[in-house]
Amino acid sequence: MTAKRIGLYGGSFDPVHLGHINLAVRILEKGLVDKILFCPAHVSPTKGETPPAAEPKHRMNMLQLALEDVPGCDPYDGEISRPPPSYTIDTIQELSGEVRLIVAEDTAYGFNQWKEIDQLLGMAPPIIGVRHGFNKEKLNALPKKIKLKVEAGLVEIPAMDISSTEIRERLTKRLYCGHLLQGKVLDYIHQNTIY
Repeated sequence: MTAKRIGLYGGSFDPVHLGHINLAVRILEKGLVDKILFCPAHVSPTKGETPPAAEPKHRMNMLQLALEDVPGCDPYDGEISRPPPSYTIDTIQELSGEVRLIVAEDTAYGFNQWKEIDQLLGMAPPIIGVRHGFNKEKLNALPKKIKLKVEAGLVEIPAMDISSTEIRERLTKRLYCGHLLQGKVLDYIHQNTIY
């Protein structure tokens, strides 16, 4: 039996929503990886000023609920089980086999701020979900070595523009959110008064 090709999909997942799941399912359907691990960051170093609103345990519980019926996708607690901040390079080094880094296009624009990014992209070549075509100006602003890896990993994904920030704002205003995230996750949010 061949080793599974794993996609590591990191983020705050504050909360996990249908856009996150859409990206993962589309990448699986393209056969780029065999399994995707959703790995919530404890606290991202690039978001140190604005840590996640929900505690790590709640974000992990929401991921478990969201992914229980999604084939090929599992939650992974590698980063929330370590003290913050969360560095993707540390997580990649914990995994064995062929690993690919999965990110949405907006995350890739900030790759030059990541810890040991050259080594990271060498160990886990990126798969970058692009919804509207990659911004050439932002792409050209990346260092050449990173830019080449980004270009090689671009994958067109049908647009599903949903933002966790928007969901948190809608929840605060008591607006309907059932079109943005799964019912199980929404129920969990309400039952635990998270946002």
